[in-house]
Amino acid sequence: MRATPEHPPDGRNYAAWYSLSDFDIPHRISANYVYELPFGKGKTFANHGILSSILGGFRTSGVYTYYSGHPFTVNGGGWLGTALDPYGAATATVNLIGKPTLVHNTDCWFYAAQNPQCRANAPNLTDAFSLTAPGVIGNSGRNTLRGPHTNVFDAALLREFPIHEIANLEFRWEVFNVSNTPLFGQPNNNFSSGAAGQITTLSGDPRVMQLALRLSY
Repeated sequence: MRATPEHPPDGRNYAAWYSLSDFDIPHRISANYVYELPFGKGKTFANHGILSSILGGFRTSGVYTYYSGHPFTVNGGGWLGTALDPYGAATATVNLIGKPTLVHNTDCWFYAAQNPQCRANAPNLTDAFSLTAPGVIGNSGRNTLRGPHTNVFDAALLREFPIHEIANLEFRWEVFNVSNTPLFGQPNNNFSSGAAGQITTLSGDPRVMQLALRLSY
């Protein structure tokens, strides 16, 4: 999936800025299930007596989702962008001087020597990018690196309570992000910053639970 953004570094050469779209996701897996628990009247276990009344009628469901990280562009920061366009609309690209390396650490997602956490986590690496002079367009492309992937499992437990023949009461316990897996946002892509490569935001919530009752008639 490819697209051309509105503000390339060189407004006279849009073709050079042609690349992956911001929402490009090459890999995505989603699986779901619904399972009626084997307890209660007519089931394998606890099919009579008080346990049948307590445990019977429950169902569980869940959804597992995995997808690749979104792409992002390494840039030279706002002051270089302003040198290209006084209105700050242009993206200040950097020069590509080596092969970029993803460290895959929240303190250093991609290597940037000015970030002390990168030097600590990957002491043998060197910069793959360099800043340009003000007003100079770098040769690095758009959306050349990818951020963290998403890996999340949501589940629910529910039970229905018939009320004579005219109504039905449904109880639901829903848990989002069951494993409480951190869902990280994009890294700092400003190569002129001492925090380049750091991730300080989340793209989704931690574990969240909710209880609900629904009356149908």
